[in-house]
Amino acid sequence: MVKRRTAAVLPINLPHLQHLVKKDPKSYRDEFLQQWNHYETVREIFLIQPSNDVTEFNSLIDFIAQTCNHYTDITKDFSKELMDLLQKNHAQFPFELSEKIVQALVLLKNKSALSPIALLQCFFPLFSSNPSRAFRDLLYGQVSLTVRNANKKAKDDKLNKAVQAALFTLVETSDTASVTHTDYSNKKQEYSPNELTGMWAVKMVQDLWKRNIWSGDARAVNIMKTAALSNNTKVMLSGIYFFLGADTQGEEEEDSDEEDTDVGRLMHQSTINKKTKSREAQVERIRARLKKKEKGKLAPPTNVNFPALQLLYDPQGFAEELFEKQLVNSKRSLSMDHKLVVLRLLTRLIGAHKLTVLGLYSYMMRYLTPHQRDVTQFLACLAQASHEFIPPDVLEPLIRKIADEFVTTGVANEVVCAGINAIREVCARSPFAMTADLLQDLTEYKSSKDKGVMMASRGLISLYREVAPDMLKKKDRGKVASMELKDRTPIKFGQELNVVHGIEGLELLENYKNENKDDGNEEDDEKWEVMDNDSDSEDSEGWVNLGSDDEINISDSDEEESDKKNKERASEDKAKSDDEKNKQEISNLAARSILTPADLKKLEELREKANVDRLVHGPKRAHDNDGVVDIYDIEGPKKRIKDDREGRLARVMEGREGREKYGSKSNQFNPTSLSNKRKQKNKNFMMIKHKAKGKAGRSLMQKRKSLRDHIDREKKRVK
Repeated sequence: MVKRRTAAVLPINLPHLQHLVKKDPKSYRDEFLQQWNHYETVREIFLIQPSNDVTEFNSLIDFIAQTCNHYTDITKDFSKELMDLLQKNHAQFPFELSEKIVQALVLLKNKSALSPIALLQCFFPLFSSNPSRAFRDLLYGQVSLTVRNANKKAKDDKLNKAVQAALFTLVETSDTASVTHTDYSNKKQEYSPNELTGMWAVKMVQDLWKRNIWSGDARAVNIMKTAALSNNTKVMLSGIYFFLGADTQGEEEEDSDEEDTDVGRLMHQSTINKKTKSREAQVERIRARLKKKEKGKLAPPTNVNFPALQLLYDPQGFAEELFEKQLVNSKRSLSMDHKLVVLRLLTRLIGAHKLTVLGLYSYMMRYLTPHQRDVTQFLACLAQASHEFIPPDVLEPLIRKIADEFVTTGVANEVVCAGINAIREVCARSPFAMTADLLQDLTEYKSSKDKGVMMASRGLISLYREVAPDMLKKKDRGKVASMELKDRTPIKFGQELNVVHGIEGLELLENYKNENKDDGNEEDDEKWEVMDNDSDSEDSEGWVNLGSDDEINISDSDEEESDKKNKERASEDKAKSDDEKNKQEISNLAARSILTPADLKKLEELREKANVDRLVHGPKRAHDNDGVVDIYDIEGPKKRIKDDREGRLARVMEGREGREKYGSKSNQFNPTSLSNKRKQKNKNFMMIKHKAKGKAGRSLMQKRKSLRDHIDREKKRVK
């Protein structure tokens, strides 16, 4: 039997010994105990006399962390010792040693020798006390990875609550942080540890929300709400951008644009190309993706772009505190760009939840001038903060000021266009803010020669044709609005606009049943007949029997005219009755019948088909009461400014890039090719005789000019 050589005989090779210990723990217990004693000795020496050479110490920590699970009786306090060592001495340790201890603790957590909550409780205090950015990056990555791994299979609410409580504390402590400028020439900033911890906490919430780990979690939203109210500017901006969705908005728009383009292209190809199994499978995948996308929406079906706004516990209190603390606070000095960011969140919050912050409108009055920088942003914020529950006397002075400052003589057409568009966006959400006199003045711009001004004025007219046609002049109401004016119920203050009642997509199911009514079963036809008979028996009023035509006496002179009038009146009455009948059937479908599971399934299929059609053909644009207002809707169409000489030369040189020779493409690839003028000399006379006719009628001056040109060309050729 060959005797096994111990570690004391040969030089220590820890990776090799680690492999042997994992393979046969019982046989190598003495070697592990020897290395454990050596680790304790090195640790005590290092604490007494720190050194930059930590290679041996790192190797021992790694070796014990890899093999400690085989000797739990010896290493039962190893994780606790490492945590105490890191918490008390992390500021003095070299980064290599701190990194190795963090990795060892994570490894112990993976081996179930340390709970995830205990590990995170050890890491979070180090964010504010360690000055090294690299070490904080390491901690951030490990904490984020721990939370992601814990929520991979199922939500770990216990761990999430512990982490969110720690992050909330970090954001609160950063509220009192101060910033000191050390170099005013280079504008370099040194942030306090508390401020940095708040920034790390906000970044972690954003990252976990984006990864759909904390998405839809009200506690995470509460953390970002606290960040948005922070006195620290960077923490405040991070919290506001979270609610605005600005960090991921560009990526989401690009992804959605690419997805919509692919869907539209595939659906179009499926209608014109030959049907194959592969194309049908593609269409089915598209429908499945749309179905998954609809089910994956966390927010209720509102016009809000970002679901975090819907998860706020007290949106009214948050809006008031945001306005008082960040905008009108005398001790808070924000730049204009930062104020605009706060206004974007505040106005979107007001529009989404129909809040009332009356002090905001008088605050925005000072910024509604054409000379204000980023004035279109302020106009968009005003439109977002408008809704039907704002008193008209609050918005009327703002609209009047926009009209006086923007829609007046002596300003550019772009300014007038922006002013009318801004008024239209405000009135689309609060129609009572407009007065009849001002509306009539603005509609006079419908005949403007500028396209943007003309379109803006006609857009305002189209809006009030729908909401309040009585405020327009008779010539501006249009035919449909004039016909419906008598039967129209005027809207009142506080009445919600564009409210969808009933089940969404119910009209799709009704149209489908009407189209397939003849092909349905006999039971459905009998039910319809029974309902018709019941309605005829119950109603006392119905079709009146006027008798035969012989009972009506009509004079011979008026016979043709009366027949024509009767036919027109009958056709109009029939069209109105059919229209009212269709509307009544659609609105009363859920009331007069019970939707079966088959009906609900069919309704879901019709909704999916409508979504696909909307992706292919594009959605129709409509006014959203609480939607986000785009500044391009306010600016209107832009006219391309005519380039100067330098601009034209720049575009010419840009078009010449990549060309070897200036001229026709044929000359580039075939140097022996001839010009059109030279080719014309070789053509048949019958082909060019229509051009030769002009030479006979030339005057003496033209002949002399052509002769001089010929002489000049010959002189140049000779030279």
